[in-house]
Amino acid sequence: MSTDSFCLPKLRERISSRLGLCDVRELARQVSVSEVAFGELFRMLSDSDKRTSDNAAWILTHLPPSAWPWLENHRDSLIDETMRTASVTKRRLTMVLLERQAVGKENVRTDFLDFCFGRLLDPAESYGVRSLAAKLAFKQCAHYGELQTELRHTLELLDRETLKPGLLHTQKQLLKKLKCNPKNSVF
Repeated sequence: MSTDSFCLPKLRERISSRLGLCDVRELARQVSVSEVAFGELFRMLSDSDKRTSDNAAWILTHLPPSAWPWLENHRDSLIDETMRTASVTKRRLTMVLLERQAVGKENVRTDFLDFCFGRLLDPAESYGVRSLAAKLAFKQCAHYGELQTELRHTLELLDRETLKPGLLHTQKQLLKKLKCNPKNSVF
């Protein structure tokens, strides 16, 4: 990313309006070459206007992989925003950003792990968020056998008959991975 000049008022104006996928892709391309614009877009993720913050999250999910290291450096802010937001759209999009990131043993946050378990089990939550919560919980539990056991039991609690196909697929895939994991000697 360079520090090119970028018209920030225009960025805010565009992001606060209705966007289509082509707009999102173009804004992601423009923002990805300007450090100033990229930082401003990230700040808009916390904007009090729902459309602006949802659109900022949507654009962030379309950034090229070259921008992902910057997002990894702001992982804690993304986690905080994910846990704080009332917007299901923004929650799902920020979880997509987090799911793309590697989770090391030193990156596990117990408050976020609890959040993921809670969202996974919440039948009122969207299936997309529940599926992402399961995947994020798995990434965090991967380093600890006892947490893997807890995740396996939690996944088994889900009533397969009432699950939509996407969440059912995630459940089956994660249970298979948990059973095959050599670190998981508790099984």
